[in-house]
Parts: sequence; C-alpha cells; structure tokens
Amino acid sequence: MLKSSNFNSVISEQLAADQTASDQRNRLNAATKATTDNSTCWSAINQDALGGSLAAVQLSAGVLQIAEPPLDRVRSQLRELIGKQNKIYIDLSKEKYKLDCSEVARLNDMMGDVKRYKEKLTRVKREMQGIYQRTKELKKRAANVAACKQRDYQRKLERQQHEESLIGSQKTQ
Repeated sequence: MLKSSNFNSVISEQLAADQTASDQRNRLNAATKATTDNSTCWSAINQDALGGSLAAVQLSAGVLQIAEPPLDRVRSQLRELIGKQNKIYIDLSKEKYKLDCSEVARLNDMMGDVKRYKEKLTRVKREMQGIYQRTKELKKRAANVAACKQRDYQRKLERQQHEESLIGSQKTQ
C-alpha cells in the first residue's frame, strides 16, 4: 500500500509539475503571439535590447509547438495508466481481503473441530479409565471367587477324607 501510494504521489507531483510547465509554455506562447503581433509597434531601441530574447522566445515557442503535443499525449496516457493501476490495486486488495476472510473462517472451523475432537478424546479417555477400573475390580473379584472355591474344594476334600477315615475306622472295629 505504501509503495503504491508513494508511486502515485510521485506521479501526481510529476503531473502537477508538467501542468505548471505547460501553463508557463502557454503564457510564453501568448507572449510570443503578442510580441509578433505588436512587433511593429516597438521602437528600434526595444528591438535591439530584446532582439536576443525575442529570438529565444520564438525558438522556445517553436520547440514547444513540436514537443508539447507528444507530451500532452504521454501525460494523458500516464493518467489513464495510473487510473488503471489504481483500479487493479483496489481489485487486488478486495481479493486479498476475501482470501483473508475465507482463511479466518476456515481457521475458525478448524478450531471448532479441534475443540470437538478434544471433547471426544476426553470422553473416550474417561470411558477407558472407567472400563479399566471395572476390569480391575472384576479381576479382583474373580481372584477372590477362585480363592473361595479353592478353599471350599479343599474343605470338601478334607471333610470327605475325614468321613472316609471315620467310615474306615468303624469298619475295622
């Protein structure tokens, strides 16, 4: 933006300087016409004193007549070019703004997705911790049940052996 505005201000200053020079040339042309029209009214002394400057004025008027039309054409082309450049710059700025807005919207969508996935992740983590705790408790209970069954089985065997020993001792008597 700064480069474009600096460039535009430099061009504007150049165009203003060209306009000032053009105005001065127009005044010089008017003075030259007046001097050529009024040259018969001048005295011989004025013509001798201004003779060199009159030639210079006429010479500069001739050069201006040759150089001024192309300069005016170039000046108008420069104005047109600056206008087109400004239009392109504005269009590019609008496109950049649109892209920036779409990127911000896309970034907001992504941030929303991140938030949603984080919530899902914490929920899954909680569920997994719950499942782990239940599994741990079930293993503990299974170990207790197995130990109880083992003790019951052991007691049953002992009782059975005790009964067999009592039955065996009664038969021998």
